[in-house]
Amino acid sequence: MKVTRVCCQGCGADLEVDETIRYITCNYCHARLEIVHDATVTHTRQLDKIERTTDAMVNKIKVIELQNDLERLDREWQSRRETLLVRNKQGNVSEPSSAGSMIGGMVAIVFGIFWVGMASSMGAPSFFPLFGLVFIGFAIFSMVNGTAKAGAYQNHRSDYESQRQELITRIERERKS
Repeated sequence: MKVTRVCCQGCGADLEVDETIRYITCNYCHARLEIVHDATVTHTRQLDKIERTTDAMVNKIKVIELQNDLERLDREWQSRRETLLVRNKQGNVSEPSSAGSMIGGMVAIVFGIFWVGMASSMGAPSFFPLFGLVFIGFAIFSMVNGTAKAGAYQNHRSDYESQRQELITRIERERKS
């Protein structure tokens, strides 16, 4: 059995090891060392530094994965948001609004009531006042539908914002550790 003298990478102390030893702990600084037996030389490699470097790399990989999750979440929200937006006749898009739906519906209902009243008072044939009732029914349907769209948009947006905030918090936590 051949005994070899090596230097501790932690404190520089001389250590004696035989060729069968693969790992050792320094008696002076308590550094954990790997004994590397190359063809021409035997030397030590400090394991604590390797583990710290590995932990740092794993931490960086976790941060990158979380950043990718955040970017994916943002892309999915933009795609989902496009399906939830409302478009007018000119093709302009806007976020659905419960207040806008209610106001528009109330205006249409008032117009429908006015139509029915005017058509009835003028002695118009019976299908003219019925047209006003159809108009009122369509206005109520539009109010309910618009309010439901606005609620769905707000729910999806709230879910997106909470998931996004959670990912940002996790990224910050991983960066600090």
